[in-house]
Amino acid sequence: MMELRQLRYFVAVAEFGHFGRAAAHLHIVQPAVSKQIAGLERELGLDLFDRSRRQARLTSDGEAFLPHARRVLRAVDRAATAAADLAAGSTGTLRLGGNPGLGRRLEDILTEFRERRPAVTVHLTTTRSAPEKVDAVLGGDLDAAFVAAVPRNPRLRVRHLWDEPLLLAVPAGRDQAAAGLIGLADLPLSRTTREENPDTFDLITDACKAAGFTPRPGPTLVTAQDILLGPVAAGQCWTVLPAHTAHADSAAVAFVEPNRPILEPTSFVLPCPSARPAAEELLAAVLQVTKQRTDDRR
Repeated sequence: MMELRQLRYFVAVAEFGHFGRAAAHLHIVQPAVSKQIAGLERELGLDLFDRSRRQARLTSDGEAFLPHARRVLRAVDRAATAAADLAAGSTGTLRLGGNPGLGRRLEDILTEFRERRPAVTVHLTTTRSAPEKVDAVLGGDLDAAFVAAVPRNPRLRVRHLWDEPLLLAVPAGRDQAAAGLIGLADLPLSRTTREENPDTFDLITDACKAAGFTPRPGPTLVTAQDILLGPVAAGQCWTVLPAHTAHADSAAVAFVEPNRPILEPTSFVLPCPSARPAAEELLAAVLQVTKQRTDDRR
């Protein structure tokens, strides 16, 4: 019967490309590694490595089997982490997907969470891609995530937290005509690709179409600073940014509130039906900070 150690040894040799280096990394002797992988190959009826050279190179069957072995090991590691959390009650690592634009909100949330679970370490991964974060939560690689969308999936528990007003960042000379959007119809729009956040991309496109035009494609937005101080300041394009992140050290850039507000949702997503206890506690911290900020604005 296939054993977990066989899979671990197989993945180690595949990553190091050498039986000896893999054995050293695993802190065991090389013959033990070779014996276990030979047993795995007999179990599978496959040759996983080409041993005709000094290095251990994966065969085509080995290449095809490698992602399956990694998935099994990740699942086992996740189960071990969950068990440790249940046993200890208050320790472990929480894997959280963040948003670049969360800013002070995230600081306040993590401060509140540390007060609730001081022994839990938050491993934060910030990426622009909402679909990637949703897939990571569904696949168990993230325990929870903030996304600039309201995903609909029966395997997710979604809490819509707030709607962030978006501002138009335009060349200073275009600010008077920008609020209605139609005054920007001749100017290219810089934004992230649709693959990175389909909901926000479509939200902005729909706002432009409601104003009577389809936005012209401009430079891909990678960092707001580079776009604002480069092509926007030079009068070559415009962009859209969350209100709390909209600032530029340039008199050549103006921020304009559109006549029809453009609101970008932010949600907190957890796996459904079950989430780790630490993730549930983080959700409580998120809701507490969100409520406090709402009360402070009243």
